[in-house]
Amino acid sequence: MIRRYKKYSPNLSEFMALSAANYAKFLQLLPKEDAQQEDVNFELAIDNQPNLQVCLQQQSRYTETYQLRQMSSSHDSLGRCYLVRLYHDAKVAEVLSGLNDPMLPPVYPYPNDQMKQPDEKLQLNKFLGEWLSFCLQFGQAHSLSKTQLAFLA
Repeated sequence: MIRRYKKYSPNLSEFMALSAANYAKFLQLLPKEDAQQEDVNFELAIDNQPNLQVCLQQQSRYTETYQLRQMSSSHDSLGRCYLVRLYHDAKVAEVLSGLNDPMLPPVYPYPNDQMKQPDEKLQLNKFLGEWLSFCLQFGQAHSLSKTQLAFLA
């Protein structure tokens, strides 16, 4: 018996609204000292949770690409690494890659050998939004030589 699956069709307005919300949240986490900083590197920490390391990977006139990496308390990588690009002209942010994926296609064919959902990119962008909301809700900015966010216990 051949199973037929309904073809997934992305909802562009939902994705753009999510990307705009993620952009606004991400900007609130970034240091405010200089708009054109070359070396943005900080860590978010919370008790009994993996730290989140944020590093600027690439910067151009209209975009910035950040690497978000979950780190254990001993500063070892947990293998969860995401690339997030901010588009300043469109005021949106999107996950470019995540969880060992080199680059995320807009839609995965279904079924597939990697067991990916057709809306995998949308799901990772929703996860980014939840993650950023968590950081903003429980974080308090502290300015040292590099920006850090220390979480309240």
